[in-house]
Amino acid sequence: MAKNTPFSKLTVLDFSRYLPGGYATQVLADLGATVIKVEDTGLGDFMRHDYPTMGGGISYYVTALGRNKKSVSLNLKDSEVVDWFLKMAAEADVIVESFRPGVTKKLGIDYESVKAINPGIIYCSISGYGAEDPRSKKAQHDLNMQATSGYLSVNHGSMSPLHLCDLSSGMVAGQAMLAALYAREVTGEGSYIDTSMFDCFVWWNSLLDSRWCFNGGECKREDLEYPSTAYNVYETADGGKLALGMVEAKFWEPFCDAIGHPEIKPTGLMREWEAPEAFEVVREAIKSKTTAEWMEWLEDKDFCIAKVNSKTEAVEQITRENPEALAWVEFPRVGRVLQTGLPHHISTIPVEISEFEEVSPLGADTAEYLKKVGADDATIARLKESGSIRLGDDIEPEEDRAPIAPR
Repeated sequence: MAKNTPFSKLTVLDFSRYLPGGYATQVLADLGATVIKVEDTGLGDFMRHDYPTMGGGISYYVTALGRNKKSVSLNLKDSEVVDWFLKMAAEADVIVESFRPGVTKKLGIDYESVKAINPGIIYCSISGYGAEDPRSKKAQHDLNMQATSGYLSVNHGSMSPLHLCDLSSGMVAGQAMLAALYAREVTGEGSYIDTSMFDCFVWWNSLLDSRWCFNGGECKREDLEYPSTAYNVYETADGGKLALGMVEAKFWEPFCDAIGHPEIKPTGLMREWEAPEAFEVVREAIKSKTTAEWMEWLEDKDFCIAKVNSKTEAVEQITRENPEALAWVEFPRVGRVLQTGLPHHISTIPVEISEFEEVSPLGADTAEYLKKVGADDATIARLKESGSIRLGDDIEPEEDRAPIAPR
């Protein structure tokens, strides 16, 4: 977490679930803001316990996206607890939530309720199709919206290892919060941010949709510019793979000369159905050497070619060559874990991976933040006894819970 930055005076209450909200508030936490995960009094954020886990049931998810964050555990169905939450909200700068539309209003913690006591609040809601769209009240996940957007058909129905709608939503929500914070500095007014996950992913599809328009209402995977002869993945002699990305003639043509096949120079941007012979020429050429031999051959050349790393190879390379992007950090409860660096390299806000802090245990900060808004020890003890809040010291050991099986 960055120390003593322009963000250090900001307080963010994040009671979102899953990836989009967690990704968005991670940026603010890393930049120095106090980000408080507001979790339920059961297991807290479901993703705390998602598979795989280590270090007493702590999941990969919360280790990645929960860093630098505090935790309070509240039962927001208890009206007294809601009152205490609203006292916290009155002192906050940003609130992030991802309930289905209407839930926060029923609980009495919606934007209008918070705005009445804190006009400068920046309140970010994340839902499938936006707060006013009835589709947001129905169950939807990332893959469903990829399907509806048309992206999945262009991608041959292939499922991405990354949750693309979630990631686009986290990026947009983070950008919107930063924009709203700047606007508040200028106008003195808070904002309501209505984040539609579907709209965020449609934005990411802008080139595909523009292509569909320019291509007479057609956008199919086999009709894209790639894979082309010069922009493709080929297998080496030992079963490894090379990724060729030579879309420019200044790279492709010298490569054709170097492998002894100048006749395929005109085919660089052709698809396999347009130049099957050229594809076969390149396949045979790449198959003529092992991966190591190719990497040695490429040492003194500039051809836009990269070895396809396994994840293990990539981790070893990145931690060695780009430690600002990926590094090992010691967390007290989990041990030695990988952490990705914040890619926002701002000269006035240095962010060091080595300074990242492990997410607080569920409810570990409940008492501290309730006391900050006026709760005394007797009130906290009574709320704990009734089960309306949970404190870090009354959470059962996570290793005693039934593990979530691999999916």
